[in-house]
Amino acid sequence: MTRAGDNATGPARLSWVDRIDAPVAVRGASTGFSVLLIGGLAQPLAVTWVPLLGYAWLPLIAVVAFFVASRRIGKASLPAAHGAVAALCSYLLALPMSLLVPAGRDPLQIGLTAATAVVVGAAVGFFRGRMSGTEKDRTSQR
Repeated sequence: MTRAGDNATGPARLSWVDRIDAPVAVRGASTGFSVLLIGGLAQPLAVTWVPLLGYAWLPLIAVVAFFVASRRIGKASLPAAHGAVAALCSYLLALPMSLLVPAGRDPLQIGLTAATAVVVGAAVGFFRGRMSGTEKDRTSQR
């Protein structure tokens, strides 16, 4: 959506929602959700094999899932927002399952995990955009 008096043309006129690649973000969110689900189900096995790994398992799986969710930017002209949206959506898909466990209902944990998803997703999207030359291509066309 654009403002009524917006006279900009081209990619600058698009809102941030229009500048992400929605189908790629949905696929990324689905992949990240799968990583969160499988990683959460595998936690008892990880704790059994290496007891010290139990403390770091879920945070590590969350960061890996957010990385996986945001690693493909497709044709997004704003890769950082695209990565943040994909990673946050992967967490939002898994949130109902974590609410089934009493420990998963902590509002601070939910907020910090959502913030982690946004930060990791934005960072991965930003760096992937830099690596693919998305920003260079967009600025050279102006």
